[in-house]
Amino acid sequence: MNSAIAIYIKQFQDILKNSGVLTQFIVFPVMAFMMTYIIDVSMPGMPESFFIDQFAAMFVGMALIGATATVIAEDREKNSLRFLMMAGIKSHEYLLGIGGIFFTFATVGCIAFAVMMPNVAMTTMLLMLASLMMGALASILLGAAIGMVSKSEQEAISYGSLAGLIAGFGPMIANMSGNETLERIFRVLYTMNFIDEHASRVEALQSIGIIFANIIAFAIAFGWVYSKQESSKKGGITLNKKTLTAMAAAAVIGIAVIGGAIWHNAGFLTTDNASVATTLIPISASTPGVLERFAITEGQHIRADEILGWIEGGEAMRSPIDGLVIQTSAIQGQAVSTMEPIAILSDINNLHIQTYIEETDIARIHVGQAATVTIDSLGNQRFNGYISEIGHATSAALAGQGMFINMNGSMSRVTRMIPIKINMADDVNLASFVGVNASVRIPVR
Repeated sequence: MNSAIAIYIKQFQDILKNSGVLTQFIVFPVMAFMMTYIIDVSMPGMPESFFIDQFAAMFVGMALIGATATVIAEDREKNSLRFLMMAGIKSHEYLLGIGGIFFTFATVGCIAFAVMMPNVAMTTMLLMLASLMMGALASILLGAAIGMVSKSEQEAISYGSLAGLIAGFGPMIANMSGNETLERIFRVLYTMNFIDEHASRVEALQSIGIIFANIIAFAIAFGWVYSKQESSKKGGITLNKKTLTAMAAAAVIGIAVIGGAIWHNAGFLTTDNASVATTLIPISASTPGVLERFAITEGQHIRADEILGWIEGGEAMRSPIDGLVIQTSAIQGQAVSTMEPIAILSDINNLHIQTYIEETDIARIHVGQAATVTIDSLGNQRFNGYISEIGHATSAALAGQGMFINMNGSMSRVTRMIPIKINMADDVNLASFVGVNASVRIPVR
C-alpha cells in the first residue's frame, strides 16, 4: 500500500507539471460554467442544465480515457514499469496509484458539475454526482485496458482519442440530432446515462444499471488484458478461475438487485413535483371607501357568508366560501378599492394534491385510479387518494413551446407535463398545509 501511495504522489506531481493533461481536467467544467451562466446561448425549450450535461459527458468520457491510457502506455514504452518492478513495486500497486490519482481529479471535476446544476434539489445533485463518479470509474478501467494493449504512447493516444470521441461526443450528437436510432445505440453507453433533474425514479435506476453494466464489462476487459501481461504475474494478481467466479458473482448479484428494483418501480408512476393545493379566493371591497374595521386574522377559519369587516358607512364584507385566511394586508382606516385584494382565502372544500405527469405516461392513468400521497410536513406517513381530474393541455402547449430548436437548426420534441388533480380518500386535514411539497405514487401495472 505504501508503494501505491508513492506512485499516487509521484503521478500527482507529474500531472501538475503536464499542462496538456491538466488542461483536460479544467477546460470542460469551465466551459460548462461559461455556457450556462455567462454566455447566453439558450434557445426556446432548452433545459437550463443542457451544457452541464453535455460537458460532463465529454469530461468523463474524453479526459479520463485518454489521460489514463496515455500515462500507462508511456510508462510501458519507456520501461518505467520494469524499473519499478526491480525496485520492489508490484504491478497492481502501480495500477492502484495511477487509477487513484485519476479518480481524485475526476472527483473534483464531477463535484464541480454537480454543484453547477441550476435550481435542483440536493437529492438530484447527489444522484448526478454518484452517476458521474461511477462513469469516471468506467472510463479509468477502459483507459487502463487501452493503455496496456497499446504498443506505444502514440498508439494509446490514437486508441484513447477514438474511444473518448465515441464516449464523449456520441451522446451529445445523439441528443442534438434527435435521431431515435442514434439515441438507442448510444443509450447503452454510460456517458448517455448520467442522471439530471429530468430523470424519473425509474429512469434513474435504469441509468445506474446501465452504468454498472459498463463498469463490469470494462473491468472484465481490463482483467483479461492485465492477466496477459507478464507484469501481472510478478505483481501477484492473475485472472484465474477463482477471480473469474468472484467477478461473475458480483456482476450477477449487482444486476439482479438493480434489475429487481427497476422491475418493482416500473409498476408505478412516481412524481416529486406535487404539492397541497386549493382554489384561492381574493377578497376586496365591493365599493371603494375606508376600511372601518376588519374582523379576521391570518390562519383563521371562516364560514360562508361570515362578516369579514366593514367599509365606512356600514357596508359589510362577507366571505363567499368556507375557507381559511392564508394572507391579509388589511389595516384599519386604510383606503380600499374594488381592484386591490386585502385578503386571500383558501377554499377548504376544494383541498387536493396537484401534481404533473409526463405526456408520454398520460395514457397509463385514468380518473378514479388509486394513488398514494406523502406530504413533506407529515414525514413518511402515506395517505390514500385517487385521481379526480386529468388536465387536457399543458401550459407549455398553450404558449406554443412544444419544440426545442437544436444547434443544427432541426427541431426536437420536448416532453411536457400534464396537470393531475388528486383527492384524498383518507381523513386528513390539508387546510394547514396549502403549498407544502408532496410526493405521489400511482400503481400502473
